Amino acid sequence: MAFVKSMATDAQFAETIAGSGPTKLVVADFTASWCGPCKAIKPFYAELASKYRHVTFITVDIDQLKETAAKNQIQSVPTFHFYKGGELVGSMKGADPRQLQALVDQHKGSNEESSSGPSIAGHGDLASFIDQRQIECLNQSNEHTFGSIFGKDTKQYLESDVDEQMIVVIPFNQIVKLHSVKISGPKKNAPKSFQTYINRPTTLSFEEVDSIEPIEVIDLAAMYAPEGDAGTELVSATVPLRFVKYQSVQSVTLFIGANLGGEETTVINKLSLIGSPVEVTKDLKELKKDDHQH
Repeated sequence: MAFVKSMATDAQFAETIAGSGPTKLVVADFTASWCGPCKAIKPFYAELASKYRHVTFITVDIDQLKETAAKNQIQSVPTFHFYKGGELVGSMKGADPRQLQALVDQHKGSNEESSSGPSIAGHGDLASFIDQRQIECLNQSNEHTFGSIFGKDTKQYLESDVDEQMIVVIPFNQIVKLHSVKISGPKKNAPKSFQTYINRPTTLSFEEVDSIEPIEVIDLAAMYAPEGDAGTELVSATVPLRFVKYQSVQSVTLFIGANLGGEETTVINKLSLIGSPVEVTKDLKELKKDDHQH
C-alpha cells in the first residue's frame, strides 16, 4: 500500500492528526493482523489512497498502538476514522467498500483546498516519502537551511553559504520512480543548472563532481517563468527528467554549481520532486488480478 502510511508509534499518529490543516482530510484505518475483514478491504483502501492523492490515508495496528486505540475508543476492527484540522468528523465500522467510498467522497474536499504539492498525471509530489531526518546539504547557510524548501511557506528558503555551489542529498523512505523536478527561487539567485546522481553509497563531495559522471546535466535558464503575479521576483521551472533513468531511486543528489545572476549565493525557495513509489504499481496490478478472478 504505497500511498498508505503505516503509523509506527503513538506519537507519529498524534503528529499526523494534529499537523493536518483545517481542510486536509486524514483517514485512519484501525486494523489488526488477525482480522479477516481488515485484509479483505486492504486492496480497496490502497486504491482510494492512490486515487485521492490530496487525502492522507494511514493505518493503525491496534495491537501495536494500544494507547492510540484506547484514546480513540476502538472496540472492533476494521474501524475507519475521518479527521480534519485535528478533529474527528466521521467514522464507520466494518469493511463495506461502498460506505467507505461514500464517506471519503463526503469529506475529501477539493484538490485545490487540501493538495500538499504539485502533481502530473499518474504521479504526485513525493514530499511525504522523503526521509527528512537523513537529508544532507553541503554549503548551506546556518540561517536558511534545506528543511524549509519542502513546505508551503514561500517566505522560507534554502541559501548557500560561502559561495554559489550546493550539494543536496535527498533520501526516500522507500524506492520511488522520479518523473520531474519543480524548483523556484529569486530571478537572480535561482540555480542556473543542476546535475543529478542517484543511489550513491556515500555523500558526493565538491571535489568529486568533475570526476563522477552524473545521470543528467540540466540547464534551467531557458525553463524558468515568473511565478505568481507580474513583476514578481520569483521564477520557477518544472523540469521533466529522463524517466527511464529514474525507475528505482532510493536517493537523489543534486549538485548546483551556479545561479542565474552570478550572485555570491544561490537561493531555492521551493523544491518538489514529482513521481510515484514503486509499490503502487504492484498494488494496482494485484488489485486488477483479484477483480478478474472474482
